[in-house]
Amino acid sequence: MSAAKRLAAIGCVGLLTATAACGSTSSGSKSGANSTITLGTVSAYTSLDPAGAYDTGSWTVFYNVYQGLMTYLPGANTPSPDAAKSCKFADSSYLTYTCTLLPDLKFSNGDALDAAAVKFSFDRVLKIGSEKGADNGSGVSVLLDTLQSVETSGTQEVTFHLKTADATFPDRLASGVGEIVDPKVYSGTKLLDGTGVVGSGIYTVASAQTKTGSDGKPAPASLKLVLNPTYKGAYSATKPLNAGATLNFYDTPAQVKTALVNGSIDLNAGSDLAPADIVSLQGAQQLGKGIQIVQGTGSSIRMMVLNVDVAPFTNQAVRQAIAKLIDRQAIADKVYQNTVTPLYSVIPQGIGDQTRPFEQAPYSNDPLKADQVKSSLSGVKLPIDFTLTYAANSAAGPAEAAQIKSTLEASGIFKVTLKSVPNLGALVPLWSSGKLAASMTGWQADYPDPDDFVSPFVGKNNTFGNNYAPTTIMNDLHPLSLKEADRADQSSANTFTAIQKQFAQDAAYIPLWQDNQYIATQANITGVPLTLDIASIMRFWMIGKS
Repeated sequence: MSAAKRLAAIGCVGLLTATAACGSTSSGSKSGANSTITLGTVSAYTSLDPAGAYDTGSWTVFYNVYQGLMTYLPGANTPSPDAAKSCKFADSSYLTYTCTLLPDLKFSNGDALDAAAVKFSFDRVLKIGSEKGADNGSGVSVLLDTLQSVETSGTQEVTFHLKTADATFPDRLASGVGEIVDPKVYSGTKLLDGTGVVGSGIYTVASAQTKTGSDGKPAPASLKLVLNPTYKGAYSATKPLNAGATLNFYDTPAQVKTALVNGSIDLNAGSDLAPADIVSLQGAQQLGKGIQIVQGTGSSIRMMVLNVDVAPFTNQAVRQAIAKLIDRQAIADKVYQNTVTPLYSVIPQGIGDQTRPFEQAPYSNDPLKADQVKSSLSGVKLPIDFTLTYAANSAAGPAEAAQIKSTLEASGIFKVTLKSVPNLGALVPLWSSGKLAASMTGWQADYPDPDDFVSPFVGKNNTFGNNYAPTTIMNDLHPLSLKEADRADQSSANTFTAIQKQFAQDAAYIPLWQDNQYIATQANITGVPLTLDIASIMRFWMIGKS
């Protein structure tokens, strides 16, 4: 899926956060809690069912219309109860986790949200995920791979029994896979058909519009959300700063910028702007007037995914050769205009103990010379041909792919064919096939823990279908990491250091860069920094108009 986090902010909106405005309200717009906000994004949802989506666009909707047992409060890196009154492990074995629900919870249609609904929600994710293709090709059930069974005691208590120790289980409950659905509306064996979402979150879905996508199939055009008056949970004491939100889905970053400039939207909802546009808008920014840019530290990453079961990447030396030649700084400078930071581990800065194994032998901080790389490819016929697939609507995706092609081909070692697909949704089934040789993708954390940059990446049925299943990580290091609840402990740091070193050695994933977060808003929009933190939750209810 997906992942982005941030905290620091610049500009007028960043300085004032949710307290006051620094510009006049646009003509004809309402202000205050009775207003609605309009957001634009290129990240459309792939499904409105938590059992069928593992992408940023879908989870952005989920966090606003559904509710989980746990949530991340603004600025927090550990989860707190939401639909739950309390949750705890039975003991330090981390095998049994029990939650007691808040009393008298209801779904937006008035149906009771009780322990049976919680059990149903998790059981169906596992059931649907076990049937090939039934989960929309998302593979989201991988986040519950440590869950053995769920049992209830009365109407208010639910207990999760785990297959193996998993100190990260509370974090998983706070992610998009942990959303609770209505058993009277949702099937236990198949995904929701249509947009008739019934959740218990702060908003409900009032309407959804579709358009004809580039592939000729229906695609999301817009989603209108209104406040759910029956919401009860962690944010009950927080008065929403708007009466509703509309999400408009665009095909390209250029369309998002146009919508911002002409006032069709109040802000973008994620990584939606081309680097040149970010730089241009920042340069033109004026205090309290026109478009404002909110910037924060990110922890989303961008990487190449190589399929270890598809030629030529069955050869570890070939995979390592790409990692040795990649010029991360050139990508950051030339393609992203220094709006991103070169990355030398699959675990980003700010998430646990990051090391930099991709700048250590046999790699280097700078790209290696072609002759050095060729010496490690004895017996391999050159040039090595492969196809690199990427989503055309990703910010700077085509330019990034072209830069990588240029670098690799300049070495005389590789011959790269570029292939674009319209969007992330078109990449998902290709990954699910397990036959895609090489692709480009971003990854935004499901929860702010280094485990989320490990567990979805490994196993024969991993998220990216690249068949990377390293026994040392899967059988030894990863299970050990799940027993280490204190991520600040040296033992945990040693475990993740070993995992990162193994990732670099195998080179099935080649990290490229780590993002910074940029949200562009109209001058009268407040509260954006509170939605941009390490937990990657875009909290629409904290965004208002002055």
